[in-house]
Amino acid sequence: MKKTVMAMAAMAAAAMPMAAQAGDDYGMYDDPIGVYQTVISPQDTVNSSGNRLRSVGAILRQDRANMHRFGRADAGDQYEDMFLSSASRALIPGWVSNGYVDPSAAAAIRNGRAYVTVYVYEGRIEVLSS
Repeated sequence: MKKTVMAMAAMAAAAMPMAAQAGDDYGMYDDPIGVYQTVISPQDTVNSSGNRLRSVGAILRQDRANMHRFGRADAGDQYEDMFLSSASRALIPGWVSNGYVDPSAAAAIRNGRAYVTVYVYEGRIEVLSS
């Protein structure tokens, strides 16, 4: 009995840093530097050259370019001031790769029919269905 209790305590102690790390990875323990909601429409799934975009990060980047550079915001797109420049928008795909995208939101984004909430952290982005 004593060995079982000690083994369980050791397992719990070993798991704690992993749980804390997982929480840190997904924004549970820090505040976002920005949050916005956006509508992803078919216009967001095609780049300026007319090529189809496949990745969630590229589509979110185009969505912000449509908002800030081209003046083609969708009804329901919220303004934010984090991605005004092309250099800041270039960070979006990498930050999406470092973050989390809800699987149902990812599918809807790729289909060009999504309404999502984007949580921006330093170095990562989390995307959830709204």
